[in-house]
Amino acid sequence: MLTSATGILNRAGLAVHSGRSSPQPSRQTGFSLLELLVVIVIIAILFTYTTLAIRGTSPEELLQTEAQRLDRLLQLALEEAILRGMEYGLEFKPNSYRFLFYAENTWQSLDADKLLHERQLPEDMEFELEIEQIDVLIEADDNADDDEDEERLRPQVFLLSSGEITPEFSVRLVMPGVATSYIVTGSVNGEHQAELSDL
Repeated sequence: MLTSATGILNRAGLAVHSGRSSPQPSRQTGFSLLELLVVIVIIAILFTYTTLAIRGTSPEELLQTEAQRLDRLLQLALEEAILRGMEYGLEFKPNSYRFLFYAENTWQSLDADKLLHERQLPEDMEFELEIEQIDVLIEADDNADDDEDEERLRPQVFLLSSGEITPEFSVRLVMPGVATSYIVTGSVNGEHQAELSDL
């Protein structure tokens, strides 16, 4: 009887010594913590590369990205205008836009600013601008040299130190052959947003 009980305990991973049982470490098959961490890191790297490879490839995603970027930069410029007590402006070109500030009786560009510098739209993307619900032709000045360009700085939209945006505007981001577009709007009370709009 005792021999049978000892055999059962031995098979269960317990040894009997001096009339009492003590646990013996059994060999466990599985992954160590280090191995699990290595696997997690590898999966994370593969997931990152896959995400980078597929994101932002469709025209709709490009339009959304650019509209949201413009809306966030608009918010940043408006906050800076309020905090600094300065007047800012937003100038649109057919395929680009830039923020300006008013100092020494003239409009000056913010090209040296890390965030509010001039930004080009992706290829084939364009702006369609409305000021107070009236279509506005956005002029390109491809032939203007740098000196003339500085003198011609004139924003279509003003971001005032009072927190107002004037005049009210909406700018549509479009691409040829793409039915989807995005609109960024700004109102006199300082509210603005980027939203989806079907052509």
